[in-house]
Amino acid sequence: MLFPEKMLRVKVEIEPAYSNVVLELIGNIGSLHIDKTKTLLSNEAEASRVNMLLKLVQKYMALLEVKPKRRGSSSVPDIEHLLDQTEESLIMIGTKVDDLLLRLKETKEERERFERADTVKVVLDTVIDTDRLPKDLKMINMRIGIVTMEAVELLRLALKQKKLLLVDRPLFEKTSVVAVFYEEEDDTDVSRAFVTLKVNEISLDYFSDQAFDLQKQIEEQITLDKQIMVDTYSQQLQSMESQLYALHALENAKSSLREDDNGLILEGWIPESVSEEFAKNVDHATVTFSAFEGEAPVLLDTPLALKPFEKLISNFSYPRYGEVNPVMPFAFSFLLLFGIMFGDVGHGFVIALVGWLVKKQSTEYTDLGQIYYLSGISSIFFGFLYGSVFGVHDLLPQILFTPIENIQMTIIFSIGIGIAIITLSFFLYILTAIKRKELSMLFVGEGSLLWLLAYWFIIGIFVKSIVQNLDITYELMILSLLLLVIFVQMVRKTAQKTQAVIDFFREFMDSITNTISFLRVGAFALAHGALFMAVFSMAKMISETYGESFFYWLLIIVGNVVIIVLEGVIVTIQTLRLEYYEFFKRFFKGGGTPYRPYNLSSKE
Repeated sequence: MLFPEKMLRVKVEIEPAYSNVVLELIGNIGSLHIDKTKTLLSNEAEASRVNMLLKLVQKYMALLEVKPKRRGSSSVPDIEHLLDQTEESLIMIGTKVDDLLLRLKETKEERERFERADTVKVVLDTVIDTDRLPKDLKMINMRIGIVTMEAVELLRLALKQKKLLLVDRPLFEKTSVVAVFYEEEDDTDVSRAFVTLKVNEISLDYFSDQAFDLQKQIEEQITLDKQIMVDTYSQQLQSMESQLYALHALENAKSSLREDDNGLILEGWIPESVSEEFAKNVDHATVTFSAFEGEAPVLLDTPLALKPFEKLISNFSYPRYGEVNPVMPFAFSFLLLFGIMFGDVGHGFVIALVGWLVKKQSTEYTDLGQIYYLSGISSIFFGFLYGSVFGVHDLLPQILFTPIENIQMTIIFSIGIGIAIITLSFFLYILTAIKRKELSMLFVGEGSLLWLLAYWFIIGIFVKSIVQNLDITYELMILSLLLLVIFVQMVRKTAQKTQAVIDFFREFMDSITNTISFLRVGAFALAHGALFMAVFSMAKMISETYGESFFYWLLIIVGNVVIIVLEGVIVTIQTLRLEYYEFFKRFFKGGGTPYRPYNLSSKE
């Protein structure tokens, strides 16, 4: 849990006659991460054909909104025949899907024209009945279009010579609607003016309610035809996609095979926890495991409730093999900082409730829902410590303190939290150095033991001189000696002395500025209380005028909603900023490769 799962290097020696059988078996087990650094591409033509057909099937499934339904691979004796059958089926299905796609595109364009006409109709409604007037006009024609405001006057001048009537109304910023009335003999002149001034003409048919009703019927029919196609071909497409996906993975595995005197060799990594079961289930092959030094794919062992935080970390980088699993400390510090800055029982309950509803109702935003669900619980916890319920502080006893009423304590508390989190980052760096057996890292590096000692000496000197007003001569001497040792180590590590000096002063200043940066924790805790004060002050002004009326409670509710949404987003951003730039910088290097096992029935 604290570190990624231990991986073993695995070597599979396969009997050539059983290569397909063994590869399918390994793919159905789904635990081997194949080493693809040596790709032979001996079957490139077949692999390319499988890949092309797979993409085509997935394209048709996406258009019909059919979800994949993958199953374990079954042996295919004649791959060539399967691919030929798949091509024939896709030609037949593709013709119908392409026709449906064309109809959908045309109806979408028609719908946009009707919507544009409806917008124009609203603008012209005060002067022209666009639905009835075209029917009533007998000797006069009418044309409507959209043009830039600069071109309206030019159009007016061009038509004035013919004594034609032009009506215009502003539509959007820098655009206007124009309606031109003319006799049949002037049609050519009007057309020439429209083309010259780039008037986007709208056919009068799109202003007809009957035409709009007909368009809705066409759309309903297309929707019905699409559903019929889904019912007819969904299972066939899912079956083809499942087979092709398995073949695609199989071809990729084949490309990683290499030959030696003993047959075909497949190499990769496997979690130690499943190595014995893997060796038992692979027939017609010899499986050899070995320990190794260096990099390997990373499988994070994270509790299910905290899995969503892995995505926030992968946005930054992915941990290296042997590096501390950053999910646990990241999740703990994220929830801690969020709760401190957003501590309120009522607001925390709302955030937790919204997060819970999102993760239950939405498949796309499940992870985001879980993060805000846990963040809401943290806010509730600190709300009890602050004694705050929707900004009211006399409903619950104060276990800790109320930030807005104890500004000095809030600032000291936020700095203390910053020191604790930065110290934790030092210890995580040291653990990583020990785990990766890179003992030199213990004394060289931004998170090393020497910098940890220097960091705490800086804190001690500050407290002793500023807070206790005591002599710090000896402490300064020890700190200077420590910094000298650190500088010498950096010079020895870096050939360029100028770079070593720059890095030394940068890391020294970072130790101070990173700690000061945690003042934002207290600042946002205070801002949370200040926003409450602003809302209640405005509500009090209303109550003094109108009493505790509807408007009083409306302002209280709207104010709380604004605080939850606005500050909730800002606090999330600030928490991530502290995590990425103040916490991660000492112990998390990243650059690792996620564990992606070869699996013929993967749901991903």
